[in-house]
Amino acid sequence: MAESEHASLAGNQNGDVKKPEKDEEVWSPSGSAWRDFLYFCGPGWFVSIAYVDPGNYQADIQAGATTRYYLLFSVWWSTLLSIYIQCLCVRLAFYGKMNLAQAQAKHVGSSRMMRYLNWAIAEFSTIITDLPEVIGFGIACNIIFGWPYYVGVLLSLLTTMMFLATMNYGMKVLEGIVFLFVFIMAVALFVEMSFVGVNTGELFEGWFIGFKDVTGEDVFSITGILGAVVMPHNLYLHTAALQSRKVEQKDESIRMAVKWSSFETVIPIIFSFFMNMAVIAIAAERVYGQVTDGEQVGLTDFCEFFKTIKGGCALWAIALLAAGQSSAITTTYTGQYVMDGFLNIQLPVSARAIVTRLVAITPCVIVSAAFPDNLNQMVNVVNSSLAFLLPFAFTPLVKYTCSHELMGTGVAPKWEKYLLYTLCFVVWAINAIAFSAEGGGLFADRSSNYYLRSSTATSKDHGSMDRLSVKLDLAKSFLADQDFSWIPLEGESHPPQWPLDSKPDRKKKTTTTPWQNMVG
Repeated sequence: MAESEHASLAGNQNGDVKKPEKDEEVWSPSGSAWRDFLYFCGPGWFVSIAYVDPGNYQADIQAGATTRYYLLFSVWWSTLLSIYIQCLCVRLAFYGKMNLAQAQAKHVGSSRMMRYLNWAIAEFSTIITDLPEVIGFGIACNIIFGWPYYVGVLLSLLTTMMFLATMNYGMKVLEGIVFLFVFIMAVALFVEMSFVGVNTGELFEGWFIGFKDVTGEDVFSITGILGAVVMPHNLYLHTAALQSRKVEQKDESIRMAVKWSSFETVIPIIFSFFMNMAVIAIAAERVYGQVTDGEQVGLTDFCEFFKTIKGGCALWAIALLAAGQSSAITTTYTGQYVMDGFLNIQLPVSARAIVTRLVAITPCVIVSAAFPDNLNQMVNVVNSSLAFLLPFAFTPLVKYTCSHELMGTGVAPKWEKYLLYTLCFVVWAINAIAFSAEGGGLFADRSSNYYLRSSTATSKDHGSMDRLSVKLDLAKSFLADQDFSWIPLEGESHPPQWPLDSKPDRKKKTTTTPWQNMVG
């Protein structure tokens, strides 16, 4: 995008938005619904990448590999929450005439400490969001070319900068490139899904009433799904990307702009839900029941379960490559908007892109080189961490959309204010439960029943048996099959006796939590 256009997008820390240049198109209702809708097409697909990025794939794989379909309901409800949140972003962008970073900077006023604190949280959210993205790119390169993960991660720096160079031709060009990536992912995943065969009865049951089977053991997976679907960086990205649509400053024009942009946002997010459903279905049919430790399966080894399908690995690699590359583009943009909005740093567009990309990619290179065998668990932790960080973006968004001073005629009505703050409370409560409940992967994760799930049994084998019976059967068969499950360590003459509700770590003979597995 040109310098003047990018400047109008970024604004400054006071929330002032540059007036359109004379040659910039300013939209007003044309009377043609189709023409008006097309004008606002783009930003919704741009932010939809966050719903089909490698982090989402990892959460989907975990859901399907460990529970088959019953966690699909959490993906659906997280998707609905995300639709509502993105519609709030639309309202802030057009009624507030600023992006979320600018609004937060304006609210803290002259307090440098609060501005830098808010910037640090937003920047950290963006950086850890980028970890699964570029690592997914590195994994795809490993599958296709056999390169070490860190080589693909480094290559993503070059390819991302090449795609970002298209911003010289305007925002819509880059939005079109991102749409193409989404299309490539969709084709690869839906073709893959058609090959494995899907139990549609189980799928619909998990979609609509899967919550009936949820226990405390699923908390870590659910927070991972919430963090992967409702990514905090997307709130900054969407409110900023919408600034590229210049709207006539009349009440009716702004109201119609909000209408069309909200509708344009819903379509790609719903579409992304079905792509996530495809990954869950693939994992449910190909991974569940095939391994004794489904929680360890993820991006790095998912391809192994497709080798019996012609072109299965290639399709997965293509989907992962498109997801990683497109996500790296959007997180780079987010880093620029966050830096501009909070700090008002005046740097050329190209310099800002390089700086934000280097800041994000450095930890990715370190992690992929130092912990190549723990990348799946690392992505699980990132997803849950994003759920913990979500309230720090969502709560300010709710506060500003409920502010008459900022939103004017677009302020949320009284009934919606109660709804919004209730949703905020629910998000905070989910995180509180994740911190304190067994299965959350943190302080109260004393039991590792999380690891002894029905991932080693098929639905055909157990049918309608309850989950507890399934786990007891698994534990008994696991301990009984010593030739398969026990590898003697030096000095051992018989298998160690682990508790039935613990997961063995054969190297250390200790029980581990998901967080400990990442660095173990």
